Amino acid sequence: MPKYDSIFNAEEYTEEPLNEAEGLASIVLIAALADNPKDLVAPDLFLDILPDFDLYAEYSDEDLLAMVDRLTAIVADVGLGALFNAADEAIPDDLVPDAYAAAILAKMDLQTGEIAASANVFLKELQVVLDIDDEEAAEVAAEVKKAFEES
Repeated sequence: MPKYDSIFNAEEYTEEPLNEAEGLASIVLIAALADNPKDLVAPDLFLDILPDFDLYAEYSDEDLLAMVDRLTAIVADVGLGALFNAADEAIPDDLVPDAYAAAILAKMDLQTGEIAASANVFLKELQVVLDIDDEEAAEVAAEVKKAFEES
């Protein structure tokens, strides 16, 4: 059984559908909580990652934090698997690479740019469920690393 089966193969769903922005933000939250769902996620993680995506150009920090609060409440209510299912439905095909990039950033040490070996298990399982082939995943990872080095 894959390590993250309870997230990526959950049968639960949220009561309300998510929009694209909430779907992508959900992937960041899921990546941050996947290894320890009881952890608290620093709001700065979202403020460090999400504004880099065009989808959030019109969002203020307050808007992003309110969205994260809503998503965190969903996790507390129905779990990471239900949130993933809602996110998977909300994210259109053209944003799938962005969702994968956001997950890489969530797993990355934003000070050093390093990704722990243990995080690669999550990223590989996410890659599979998002139906990203190895070549595209490598391209996205290279783009994330390049962007990090240029920042």
